[in-house]
Amino acid sequence: MNTEATKNYFDNLAENWDNMCHHDAKKIDAIITLAQLPENSRILDIATGTGVLIPRLLETNPQKIVAIDLSKQMLSVASKKYPDTRVHFQAADFYGFESDGFDFAIAYSAYPHFENKSLFCGRLSACLKSGGRFMIAHSESKETINGRHSGQAVRKVSTGLRDAQSESQIFSSAFNVDITVDTAAFYILSGTKK
Repeated sequence: MNTEATKNYFDNLAENWDNMCHHDAKKIDAIITLAQLPENSRILDIATGTGVLIPRLLETNPQKIVAIDLSKQMLSVASKKYPDTRVHFQAADFYGFESDGFDFAIAYSAYPHFENKSLFCGRLSACLKSGGRFMIAHSESKETINGRHSGQAVRKVSTGLRDAQSESQIFSSAFNVDITVDTAAFYILSGTKK
């Protein structure tokens, strides 16, 4: 799996993405509620895609949301939908993303597209301030996600999800992982930077 292939895959799907992928608003609400974001937070939305989380994140009254994605086409769709001045869209590869001082960083419905999980953890740690919270979240089970990612085209730009407890070990060196959910309805890993 390489970055350019992932970028191209999502660029090609961007215009139809919102018609192809549906996210349960109540589940998104539950995920953001679980994060317990204080007002004026600086938020990093990793692999924002078409900005699925943006409306709910804005409800937390953030200081700033930086929404990054490899795909400029996905960002183009998202920026048209959410012109709020607190949201800053940026084409970026998270592995090379250099900003820091975030209170919260989330990868919603995107984690399987990051092959190097140790590097992902290191970048999360570098982006967050001390005590900042990370969250990896899916509003479906790992079995559903893994099944969806088993197709020939998507398999080239995706890795499978392991059980949340095992996956959380990757993050334990840099984070106090305090939430692991691996159910038929959700897959969530979350914790605070040590």
